[in-house]
Amino acid sequence: MIIYLRLLSDEKDDFVKEIAVDDKLSFADLHSFIQELLKYDASQMASFFTTDKDWNKETEITLFDMADFEAANLRTMQDTVLTEYLYEIGQRMLYVFDFFSERAFFMEVIKTADGNLDKPMCYRNDGENPDQIQMVDLSEKPSEEHMNYHEDEFDGSLDSLDFSSLDDIDLENEGSDFY
Repeated sequence: MIIYLRLLSDEKDDFVKEIAVDDKLSFADLHSFIQELLKYDASQMASFFTTDKDWNKETEITLFDMADFEAANLRTMQDTVLTEYLYEIGQRMLYVFDFFSERAFFMEVIKTADGNLDKPMCYRNDGENPDQIQMVDLSEKPSEEHMNYHEDEFDGSLDSLDFSSLDDIDLENEGSDFY
């Protein structure tokens, strides 16, 4: 079966990608195709999440098995075939492509058809791709509002701090590793 997926971004209004994939491919194959299509670095962390109709995350399909235990709602891309989760119109997923900033594409099955595809294909490629990694500019000076946030609580000297709660701590008998 051929699965037709639409990818949307909440960052770029004109971003629309529509792709067709064979349902026998793995999520690793889909990940690689998306990374190549968008000219992203495929070595970056990414995950697919199945979702309900309101985009709430359910099962995670990860690039690598990172769990120290067997989790019921955690799968790996290499071991999971598309047809296990994508088989009817309206099914939704999130594709988290910027793992540390939780940025994702919204994916939805828009059509299915009988047949097979040798390789995935993109048949609609509109809009500019969001940057894969969102960098924070640390060179910007903090705002006056941020700098004065706790001004009323701390006057800059140790005299204004309350250390009375520390008197109740018995460091010698707490099993502490302090020397």
